[in-house]
Amino acid sequence: MFLEVENLSYTYMPETAFAKTAISDVSFCAEKGEFIGLIGHSGSGKSTLIQHLNGLLKPTGGSVVIDGENLNDKNVKLKNIRFKVGLVFQYPEAQLFEETVYKDIAFGPSNMGLSKEETDFRVHEAAALVGIKEELLSKSPFELSGGQKRRVAIAGVVAMKPEILILDEPTAGLDPRGRNSILKRIGELHKTTGMTVILVSHSMEDIANNVNRILVMNKGKLVMDGSREEIFSHVDYLNEIGLDVPQVTTVVNKLIKRGVKIPENIFTVEKACEEIKKYVESGGIKC
Repeated sequence: MFLEVENLSYTYMPETAFAKTAISDVSFCAEKGEFIGLIGHSGSGKSTLIQHLNGLLKPTGGSVVIDGENLNDKNVKLKNIRFKVGLVFQYPEAQLFEETVYKDIAFGPSNMGLSKEETDFRVHEAAALVGIKEELLSKSPFELSGGQKRRVAIAGVVAMKPEILILDEPTAGLDPRGRNSILKRIGELHKTTGMTVILVSHSMEDIANNVNRILVMNKGKLVMDGSREEIFSHVDYLNEIGLDVPQVTTVVNKLIKRGVKIPENIFTVEKACEEIKKYVESGGIKC
C-alpha cells in the first residue's frame, strides 16, 4: 500500500476547556492510481483528515505512512513527503502571489532544487495538463478568470509531480461550466499520470461522475468505505448523516417504483439516459 492511515485521531487544543476531537480512530489504505472520493457533512472531519496526509497536522494518536515512511518518525523529512503528497486547498487561487502565471507554477519545482531546464519543462507540462494556454504564462494570475486561477493553483501542485493529489472542494464557487472544466481536467490528470487522487466534495454528482471508491466521514469517524455502487445504495443511512445521493439516482428510484424496468444503482445522467432509452426501445413505453 502506498498510503496507510491507522487509528488516526486528532484533538484541537488538547488538555484545555476548549478541547475538541476532530477525527477519531480513522483507518484506511490506498493503492497507487486510485481515484477516491471523500465525503461528509460540514464538521465531519474531512479537512482535518487530509491535512494529516502530508504532515501539516501531527496526529494526537495513530499514524500515517506514505510509501513506507511513517510521518511520526522524527527522521522523516516532511518537505520530501509534501513533494509526494500534493494538497490543493479550497479556493487555492487565494494563495497565488507571483508576478506571472509562469512564476507561480514554477515556485514548487524551484523549491525542489530542480534545474532551470527541468523546472521550465515541468511548468509547461503542468500548464498543458490542466488546460492553461501558453499565452497565459506571461500574464499576471490576477488578470485571469476564477476558473483559470483555479487551474493555475492546481498546476503549481501538479508541477511537483506528486504521487498523491488531494483536492479539497476544487469546484467551490465556480459556475457550472468552470466546475465541469476543472473536473474534466482532474480526470484527465488521473488517467495521464496514474497518480492517486483524493477528491473532497459536497457534490454527490461530482463524486458519482469521477471516483471509483468513496470514504464517508461522520462526526470525526470513517463510517463507510466502499465502491460508488456500495455507498450510494445506502440511501437512508446517507440521509440520516446529512448526505444525499446524486439527484439522478433519486429520479431513477422513483421511476422504478412506478414500474419502469431499469436497473437500480444508477448514479450518472449518462447511464440513466442509456437505460431509459433501452427501456423505451424495448417497448416499455408506448407512445
